[in-house]
Amino acid sequence: MIIMEQKLMRNLMRAAGTARRRTEGDGAHTGHHSRGFGHILDLLDKDGISQQQIADTLGIRPQSVSEAVTVLESRGYVCRIPSATDKRKLLICITDTGAEHRQELAQRRKVHAQQFFAALNQEEKAQLLTLLEKLNSHHSDKENV
Repeated sequence: MIIMEQKLMRNLMRAAGTARRRTEGDGAHTGHHSRGFGHILDLLDKDGISQQQIADTLGIRPQSVSEAVTVLESRGYVCRIPSATDKRKLLICITDTGAEHRQELAQRRKVHAQQFFAALNQEEKAQLLTLLEKLNSHHSDKENV
């Protein structure tokens, strides 16, 4: 039985890695590592949110958010503005260029998802989704105890 679990884990991690590499290519043309940049852009609007809110929502270190925001800012995708309620705090806002880029990323993700899951029929996709949700729910419940 242990061999089965090892094969499952190895194949799950391989599939996840393949999916992640193909959908996070938004930094490939500039040489910057871009993991999570799309996820950050997905959270932003014109009003902005704090770097801490981004870190908490995505479950990543504030330092990683800061580094990513610096790169996104250098590309013109985001800007930092002072908070109206706390002048010591900067909010991260999406720019028009960033919103356009977010749309491009969403389209690429959609196409990639269709290609990635093309090997499965609708029933298999539904089964996979059910199983993944079950795994995530089970482990999420354990983390909250």
